[in-house]
Amino acid sequence: MLGRLVFSGCLLLSLVACSLSPQAPSRMVSAAEQLVLAEQRGQLVLHWPEQRSERVAVNNKRRFLAYAGQGELLIDLQQAQELQLRLNQQLLTLTATAQQQRIDISKLTRNGENRLELVSIKPANAQVQISIPYPTLRSDLTSYATAFSAVDQLIEQEIRQGFPGAVLVVVKDGVIIKHSAYGYAERYQADGTLLSQPRLMQTDTLFDIASNSKMYATNYALMRLVSEGKLDVTKPVQYYLPEYQGDGREQRTVSDLLYHTAGYAPEVHFFRPDNRHGPQFYSLNKADTEQLILTQVPFATERGTAAVYSDVDYMLLGMLIERLSGLSLDQYLRQQFYLPLGLSHTLFNPLQHGFSREQIAATELDGNSRGGRVSFPANRQGVIVGEVHDEKAFYSFQGVAGHAGLFSTAEELAVLMALSIQGGGYGWQQFFTPATLAQFVAPSPYDHRFGLGWRTAVQGDLDWHFGAYASDSAYGHTGWTGTATVIDPEQRLLVVLLTNKKHSPIVAEGDSYRFSGDSFETGRYGSILTLIYQALP
Repeated sequence: MLGRLVFSGCLLLSLVACSLSPQAPSRMVSAAEQLVLAEQRGQLVLHWPEQRSERVAVNNKRRFLAYAGQGELLIDLQQAQELQLRLNQQLLTLTATAQQQRIDISKLTRNGENRLELVSIKPANAQVQISIPYPTLRSDLTSYATAFSAVDQLIEQEIRQGFPGAVLVVVKDGVIIKHSAYGYAERYQADGTLLSQPRLMQTDTLFDIASNSKMYATNYALMRLVSEGKLDVTKPVQYYLPEYQGDGREQRTVSDLLYHTAGYAPEVHFFRPDNRHGPQFYSLNKADTEQLILTQVPFATERGTAAVYSDVDYMLLGMLIERLSGLSLDQYLRQQFYLPLGLSHTLFNPLQHGFSREQIAATELDGNSRGGRVSFPANRQGVIVGEVHDEKAFYSFQGVAGHAGLFSTAEELAVLMALSIQGGGYGWQQFFTPATLAQFVAPSPYDHRFGLGWRTAVQGDLDWHFGAYASDSAYGHTGWTGTATVIDPEQRLLVVLLTNKKHSPIVAEGDSYRFSGDSFETGRYGSILTLIYQALP
């Protein structure tokens, strides 16, 4: 009897969540939301009633991703006078107080899969459009203020022992639950001595993310092109770059480059006239470097014999993106990803785009000299800040390359990573499809530690990166300058650990040497990631 009274009562309201559920407020849509409805954007765009299956119970039901405490529906009632929906077993009744309405469902959503069902519509021949967005990140730092004390203690202890600095972001179920800065963005002088006034790390400090550029620049661009049908990774590279020929290049596919099985050596030192391939491979010009890669750089092994991580693979992939898009790599990414997402601090060559060195974490202390141990004519001098550290990207590609060069903040990287955990979308925008994402993160048939570019946590072989507790479905990447990212769909977890560990004195080890920052657990990733997983409920 009580259920019937609640049900009949809710018909008198504009919108009420029935079955004793909390109210779900509604309002008229804004001009921007009208455009969303007109352009049919979002995670789901439903035209109900539908008849997509002969199995009656299959029709007019959908699942979608959402997180507890957020969510909305945009509904165009069109000719409908009354609409009843069931969301996660809660009944909603909507009457035509306005044709287009925004419904706040934040009190009805749950973490992960949510279920929406059409119950009834009046008149029976009416049709409605329902649009549902992808989640967007929210922040709640107070609920977990003490949960990561072991992480804080370890990083802060290592800062006291000489580690330069770090920024950490942890996202769980669509909520930023940890966002902390540690230590210094710039701590040392070029000679390895401490600055008298070191520059503190900030939560919005920009970092040279090094090889994480391969994922959140190059891979994302490729995934979008695949989703749009403009790229097939199973085709030969030569199909898209006709001049890529000779010495077996015709047999190399785009996926060979992504799996790192094309047969290239890890790198070619184009920036040095004394590189091991000879003076003809010396190039300080992007166009000349690209021509060398397309026609001259030799293979070190046969195709498909082993996965050998190579920057050359991603240099070629960056060139492929530019050829297909007709834009430079940085322009394409800015247009297709960073601007639509509102990411103003994610870019190449930040000093050329209005940022100051005070906003950016420092890397190596004295150019690319390894403390005076390495010398070549083009080498920079002084502490590197705001220029990509990678020698090939800086000297031979002028800062924009497929393998390195992107700068970002921890929070903006988390937004980019959210695209992957959410099947390619954010807010009302889709950037790539779930099918493309699944294709790229699936373990390689050659080496399960790799996907199409991504590193995977399958079988725990990369626990130095992912930590001890990452799910087998987790994936991400690292960067030489001291950056690590982890996307764990099973745990609905994102971790961004950005450090400037190469901003540290060089330590001699016999005939060799190392950056002192490489010896700290913070810059070795696995311990920090393990402690983060341990801190989660």
